[in-house]
Amino acid sequence: MRLFTAIVATAMAYVFSAPAFAQTSYGPRLEGFDYPFEVKNYPLLTQGQQLEMAYMDVAPVTTANGKTAVLLHGKNFCAATWQASIKVLTQQGYRVVVPDQIGFCKSSKPQGYQFSLAQLAANTHSLLNSIGVTRPVMIGHSMGGMLTALCAAIPTRCGKNCAG
Repeated sequence: MRLFTAIVATAMAYVFSAPAFAQTSYGPRLEGFDYPFEVKNYPLLTQGQQLEMAYMDVAPVTTANGKTAVLLHGKNFCAATWQASIKVLTQQGYRVVVPDQIGFCKSSKPQGYQFSLAQLAANTHSLLNSIGVTRPVMIGHSMGGMLTALCAAIPTRCGKNCAG
């Protein structure tokens, strides 16, 4: 009976301990979640709303090759998920730009916003223009891959440098 009581007491202590149920509060724009590189915010007026599009703009860690890679996350992912790819590309001399799409992660999450691939592509295009990126190598995962396909439809913008 003592063993049973000890087991139950231990289990109860574990179940009701604060660490067992403590949850990290990241906030609506992941304020409590650290990204692997500095995050900047691009002010964006879209659909009559003033929003912010979060992004990382990471410089090459070796001699720059003059190219910029843009990495586009999938649905339910964040720019931070590209950390390993960012490291590889910057070691190869690429400048790497990685946005959080509007509605995701550290970017604004507007009410009543009409989300579409065309709108997300337009937002990305606006960001890239604002930071002087032309004809980047574009790489996308999942939904980001579909955004790169929209890029491929504008050869003067991206040319053949799209992979999704």
